[in-house]
Amino acid sequence: MKKTILTTISVLIFCVVGQTAEQSIMPSPRPVSQVSEFKPHIGVMIGAAQPEGSGITASEFGMDIGYQPYIPFGVAAELTHARIDDGTETVDRNTLWLKGTYNFGGTVQVLKESYVGLALGSVFKPDSTSLAVAPMLGFDIPVTATAEGVFSLGANLRYAIVGDDEVDTLTLGGVLKYWY
Repeated sequence: MKKTILTTISVLIFCVVGQTAEQSIMPSPRPVSQVSEFKPHIGVMIGAAQPEGSGITASEFGMDIGYQPYIPFGVAAELTHARIDDGTETVDRNTLWLKGTYNFGGTVQVLKESYVGLALGSVFKPDSTSLAVAPMLGFDIPVTATAEGVFSLGANLRYAIVGDDEVDTLTLGGVLKYWY
């Protein structure tokens, strides 16, 4: 599982490095100069969490709130819930993530709406709390605009490495966001 994620990230880096200057998906870092560039958003997620080992895939749902304080970097907080079956027992797991992302740009379809990131979190179970770290990869494609903002549909892939000998999980979820 970890090998698959590292391979995916390596392919993405290869694609990024192979771009010409005119097609570059790597925006130049700069301060936000207009309120609209902060890109505040709120989102809901639903997906599947696959525990490492012999556990059964569980549904996971959550909420995400974030913004972009410095182009192209984003920060967000995410709260998720899943009922994880590790093969021996089933336990409710709530996780509070603090996420940092690098948002791609340019003109290449899908890649210009994509991001990579890292999440740090606390995993709350009925009898314990553990720390977790998760590399992630995702995209948010705008689908419709309103007078005040934009709705986007996307996906997020995250591999949560959980401390205290807890079971790690691979999560793939769909995301609906509203951008102010």
